[in-house]
Amino acid sequence: MSHTPTDPTRIFALDPTTKGFGYAVFETPFHLVDWGLAHVSGEKESGAIARFEELLDQFRPDIVILEDPAAPGSRRRPRVQKLLERLRDSARERGVAVHLIPRLAVIECFSSPEKRATKFSITENLAETFPELAPKMPKRRKTWQSEDERIATFDALALAVTYAMK
Repeated sequence: MSHTPTDPTRIFALDPTTKGFGYAVFETPFHLVDWGLAHVSGEKESGAIARFEELLDQFRPDIVILEDPAAPGSRRRPRVQKLLERLRDSARERGVAVHLIPRLAVIECFSSPEKRATKFSITENLAETFPELAPKMPKRRKTWQSEDERIATFDALALAVTYAMK
């Protein structure tokens, strides 16, 4: 799929977290429209779907990009797999195309022949490409630390960029 500057495509990518989801709204070629964390309180699944639908109405994307939880390399738990399925169905019911990207495709997109990409190296790459994100970049985590929730925004953007690079 190729895009030209005269034919922008608005991409909405989302990465679920335990507290809601990180998202990025991206227009080809390489223009970051919005990003952030959507926190959900109360019942997580219905809250996440409601917030997702609000953002779809706000940004009116041409396509939604989600991680493919059934692909090799995915470590998504059944609860998150179900949520991703419901988000996919919700977008399609609203007439928005949905594309699923395997986690391994993201790693491949950001890897070089010399070095396999890591979550942190992908985050560094995105912060360089999109300097507006640099202040939001979490520090490299130690093995005993939980993942910083801000990484979900970078994971969502990585999905969008992987899709756009195809």
